[in-house]
Amino acid sequence: MHDLFTILIWLAAFLSLLGLLAHELLGAPMVLPPLAKADLPKNIVWLHHFSWHVGSIAVATMIALYAYAALVPGNLAMVVIATAMSLGFSLLGIGLAIFGDEVLWKSPAPYVWTIVTVVSGAALLQAKW
Repeated sequence: MHDLFTILIWLAAFLSLLGLLAHELLGAPMVLPPLAKADLPKNIVWLHHFSWHVGSIAVATMIALYAYAALVPGNLAMVVIATAMSLGFSLLGIGLAIFGDEVLWKSPAPYVWTIVTVVSGAALLQAKW
C-alpha cells in the first residue's frame, strides 16, 4: 500500500498528463490552424508554434519528475521542482486572465495548473523531510 505522499504525487502526475493530452489533442487543433490562417508575419506564427510545444515539453518534464519521485523514494527535490513549475504555470494563467484578457478564464489554463499545484503542494506537506 502506498502512503498519502505517493498517492498525491501519482495524482499530480496523472492530472499533468491529462493537461498535456488536452493541450496537444484538443488545444493545438483549436489554436494553431486559425493562427496559421491569420494575417500575421510567419515569424510570429512559428514562434507561437514553438512556444506551444515548449509548454508541452515542460509539462512532460513535470510528469517525469513526479513519476521519478513516486518510484524512487527520497527524491523530494523532484517534487519541489515540478510543483514550482506548476505554480509558475498557474500564476501565469491567472495573471494573464487578470491583467491580459479575461477570455483566458474560459480556457483550462488558470485552473488545471492550480489544481496540480494544490495536489503536489499537499503531497509536500505530507512528505517526510
